[in-house]
Amino acid sequence: MRKFSFHILPLFFIIVLFTPVNIAQGNDSDDRGRQFRFADRLFEEQNFFRAITEYKRFIFFYPESRSKCEKAYFKIGMSYQGAQRYEEAIVAFRLFLEKYPDSSLSSDARYHMGIAEKSLKRFDDALSTFQDIIDSDYGEYRNKAIYQRGLILVDMGEWGRAREAFLYIPGESSLYPGASVFSQGLDNIDNIPHKSPTVAGTLAAILPGAGHVYTERPRDALVAFLLNGAFILAAVELFNDDNYIAGGIVTFFELGWYTGNIYSAVSSAHKYNKRSENDFIRGLRERSSMSFRYDPDNSDTYLVFNVRF
Repeated sequence: MRKFSFHILPLFFIIVLFTPVNIAQGNDSDDRGRQFRFADRLFEEQNFFRAITEYKRFIFFYPESRSKCEKAYFKIGMSYQGAQRYEEAIVAFRLFLEKYPDSSLSSDARYHMGIAEKSLKRFDDALSTFQDIIDSDYGEYRNKAIYQRGLILVDMGEWGRAREAFLYIPGESSLYPGASVFSQGLDNIDNIPHKSPTVAGTLAAILPGAGHVYTERPRDALVAFLLNGAFILAAVELFNDDNYIAGGIVTFFELGWYTGNIYSAVSSAHKYNKRSENDFIRGLRERSSMSFRYDPDNSDTYLVFNVRF
């Protein structure tokens, strides 16, 4: 009996020493997967700030898991962008590109960085970012970058350059229908209704309020006509009564109203033209609306495109 116990004791110690290590390793692997899935779930639920915290926690505890850390860095940028924290998104995407320049997600990161710059109206930076994609990428990502350059040039009022950009979208691209709507529409932008600021100012100088009628602002026209008319009549009456001091004071104020009437008419013409352009561009955007959806399972960005006729 003693001999049997003596032989079984080393085997018992071996089981005690090595089995917990294997269990711990298995638990560590399970915990790693669960934590990353939890971060992904928060991302899918658009709970972006908690997702950022969990992705950063994963990077801290499991830096040796390169593939998942790579996705975590990328999704931190996507989370900031989803939360509309575009400055932080740009920083996160730049960090990702520095750490993983050869990643399969590098085009995604550069593209979304350009979108963030565009959202901040940093148009020059966005144009440069999209140009980098155009110069170094092929296929649909290149086409998406060209499309975004066109949209930025539209926002900048560079109609000719925008039209040329949309013409570079090839016919086989899923972006071609929208690009065609923009290129054809921008070709006709000179035909939208416009009001001449010179004509508006001249009419206002001849008859206060006439410039506002020309720019289709009847209420402002009525106010300008009545106000200037009242001051002119008051000045005439005062001068007829030999009340030159009071007449001079009223005339001084009337000159201010008269000049303001001309300036307002010119400004109304510019506003009319800007409103016409905005309405025209808004119509193009509505006829050619597109959006992008990010698939966290495959780490892919999909295009959702809608053309209205």
